Amino acid sequence: MTLAFRTEEDHPLLTAFELSTGRCARMNRNVDVEDEMLLQYLNLGGQNRDQALVQYFDSGRRLWRTMSAVLRWRFGDLDGPRSTFQLLDFASGYGRVTRHAVLDISPKRIWVADIYAGGVRFQQEQLGVHGLVSHADPARFECAETFDAILVSSLFTHLPEATFRSWLRRLWRLLRPGGVLVFSVHGEDLLPPGRTLPASGMLFDLTSESGSLPGEQYGTSWVDEPFVRRMLRDLAPDASAHRIPRGLLNFQDLWIVMPEPAGDFSGLSLQPEPDSFVEHCSAPAGALRMAGWVADRVHRLPPRELRVLIDGKVRLVDRDFQLRPEVGALFPYEQAAGHGWRFELELPAEALERDAALELQIVDGAGGTSTLYAGTLLAALLRSARLDLHAMGLRLRDQAAESAAELAAERGRIEGLHGVIRELEARIAAMRSSRFWKLRNAWFGVKRALGLTREE
Repeated sequence: MTLAFRTEEDHPLLTAFELSTGRCARMNRNVDVEDEMLLQYLNLGGQNRDQALVQYFDSGRRLWRTMSAVLRWRFGDLDGPRSTFQLLDFASGYGRVTRHAVLDISPKRIWVADIYAGGVRFQQEQLGVHGLVSHADPARFECAETFDAILVSSLFTHLPEATFRSWLRRLWRLLRPGGVLVFSVHGEDLLPPGRTLPASGMLFDLTSESGSLPGEQYGTSWVDEPFVRRMLRDLAPDASAHRIPRGLLNFQDLWIVMPEPAGDFSGLSLQPEPDSFVEHCSAPAGALRMAGWVADRVHRLPPRELRVLIDGKVRLVDRDFQLRPEVGALFPYEQAAGHGWRFELELPAEALERDAALELQIVDGAGGTSTLYAGTLLAALLRSARLDLHAMGLRLRDQAAESAAELAAERGRIEGLHGVIRELEARIAAMRSSRFWKLRNAWFGVKRALGLTREE
């Protein structure tokens, strides 16, 4: 087995994005060199390994966050001592999502299936799950188990109509009574410019990101809602189905299907949130400076306002956004506009000393409110310092032709950042042992339970 990334690799950018700390510190981060999802991110980003790794692990985390929200809505406790819950992650690849799932559900209750035998074997060995090797022909897929939940992300997005129908029928027959089938499709709003859906409601193209599967088996498909509902009506006439436009990674439409008729989806809250990034945070002379961007790929509208809350109180409302065209390059399959923001405000007295809670909220163009950041001031400063350190390291690597004095100055700035990071890490460690921190964690736990924040 050859790995493109190892769990023990110290990667500052993953640390800055909290993809190797906190909850993710328990995650197996070994990535197989044949993992097509990592290869796709590498190809999209001009072979930028750092960017590809962040996108790979972060997309897996976001995918599982959405899927697990559906499962908890449907089943409540997923891994209790008496649970008989069984999950199938179908078309699981090399475990981009599964590595996150095993943090919440015992691997003994998880089955993975994929046409790549190497991907199945990798997940069995690395994640301890059950494995099933799939087949291009649904009729030849052998599976003796049935499941409470079947998750299928980014498979029906690539199938021609006949195979779409056959796989939907095959997987539906593996679902237990009271279960749920969750799958994603490309909606018609993702059609390339100049393309339209035929009367059937499906358009299939022979090209895809796969480097090994033939186009007639695995291309790219786009469908409308009536097409999917006709399929479900034919194959599962008593089922209830709910569509969430762009419900998966703000891109693919998400379908949730239950066997019983007249199913109630009113308690399922999966509101799309804008993509965003906090680029900078510093606290010079009692002030707080922050900058970043936001891109609303669902409503495709400029944001209305940014709210800055410290200890739960709104300290600033900013409506000054600047167009950031370069952000659109992060979303190559669609027309996405980025809008930048920046602000400076005076911090309340002793806010840094007691590591006050910090929250950034965005009000999107449709009036919805979502959280861009929820944590503490020190955590935001630490994350920004780590990002700056990584950027400086890249510049230093590229400055071989610069003068010795300039290189020495850059190295001095890097060492200074190391000192800042060590100080912030020590202060945060001390805060986490305090009663305040425990109360703060309890408060964010309540907010997560009420659906007021999705921050982990």
